[in-house]
Amino acid sequence: MATLLVSSRTIHIIEDAETLQKVKGSVVKDERICLRRNFGLPDWATRTFLKSDGLGRRAVALSLLSLTPFMKIVFHVVRRLPWTLKNSVVVKAWRLWVAVHRLLPASVARRGISDTLSVEAHAMHNVLWWSRLFPAPVWVMRFGLSQLSMSYPPTAHTEWIDSLDTPGLRSAYLHLSPSSETKPRVLFWAFGGAFLSGDVEGNRGIAEHYGRMLVCDVFLVDMRLCPENTVQDAVLDLYRGYAWLLQKVPAENIVMLGISSGGGACLRMLQLAGSDDSTREAYFGERHTLPPALPQPAGAILIGPYVEYTKLTESMLENNALDWIVSPSVLELYTPTMQSALCGGVDKLELCSPLHQTMKGLCPLCITVSEHECLIDEDRQLATKAKDAGVDVVLSTKPFQCHVYQLLSLFLPEAAQEEARICDWVRARGGAWA
Repeated sequence: MATLLVSSRTIHIIEDAETLQKVKGSVVKDERICLRRNFGLPDWATRTFLKSDGLGRRAVALSLLSLTPFMKIVFHVVRRLPWTLKNSVVVKAWRLWVAVHRLLPASVARRGISDTLSVEAHAMHNVLWWSRLFPAPVWVMRFGLSQLSMSYPPTAHTEWIDSLDTPGLRSAYLHLSPSSETKPRVLFWAFGGAFLSGDVEGNRGIAEHYGRMLVCDVFLVDMRLCPENTVQDAVLDLYRGYAWLLQKVPAENIVMLGISSGGGACLRMLQLAGSDDSTREAYFGERHTLPPALPQPAGAILIGPYVEYTKLTESMLENNALDWIVSPSVLELYTPTMQSALCGGVDKLELCSPLHQTMKGLCPLCITVSEHECLIDEDRQLATKAKDAGVDVVLSTKPFQCHVYQLLSLFLPEAAQEEARICDWVRARGGAWA
């Protein structure tokens, strides 16, 4: 049976599997679209560096191991540099990098997965692709996500809130609304990081950026990380943060924004907020005081939400060859053993997965995801299941982008466009958000 592959310029009718693998040098089976992966290099040249048991990959891993002490020193220094300084260096370097890409021939500079990408997206691909050559230990992931505020240095007045229930957690409330507002609108922010990484400080800048566009305060809730803790602990921290915020403002003044694993945790919290006591008790267990039922907010933005923990979907297994963020290096961490550990055991995987729970009674959802990232399959399933349950759902997709590309609006025009769509969706909530 012939396979139809459509690229930006050509339609290919492929009669056999061998020819299919030769079209444009390297083909990924992805919704019948012929895509360029690995800079268009043949598989034999990259396989040894990308397969977990490849000789080239082992050599790179050994080299990285020898550099670990030096890298930790560099990370320690970078963490302590002012955000404005880091932003200045990154922005100037980025502008120079894009300028070089505009000058080079397209055959050299435009090596992303599709010719239709912006020059900036090709330039980003040509930087981020190389991370897949290196192992991604948790300490490296945590450093990387702690530096997100390089894009938008935080400047807002920040009220730090220490958790009374969980020692060591420190949430941040960003005061951005006019002082005359006694009941301000608040964007409730849940950071991402595959439950293994992410933090409040690293998200303060981008969260403030969204808050300024929406003219609202922002509450960034701190969450415990795995594998030191479990997914249930992270969801409980969000739950307590939401309960605290409801003492300050009514639910209709709150819109939630969850990123990747933070999106999944946010959705699971909303499901539990509208459930009965026995359901919440089964989830949180006897080690915690049972939190009360809570009202739904005005809406929730889920950016590439991670919602399926019982298995790795087809897009997770295939699109990691395309995704700049959830690359094979990141996926190496997500073995069945790791997934079970995150949820406290194999028997808890379905209980923790938002995709396997009821969607009835949820607030309006805006699900935004790339069509070629690893989480597209589960996010489409989520949108369908929520719509079938009567939830007001918008599923916004864009092709050829990486996981959570929406946070790269300073660099990518595609991300800036999606960011504008997200803000328009929030304003359409009406009421306090109009």
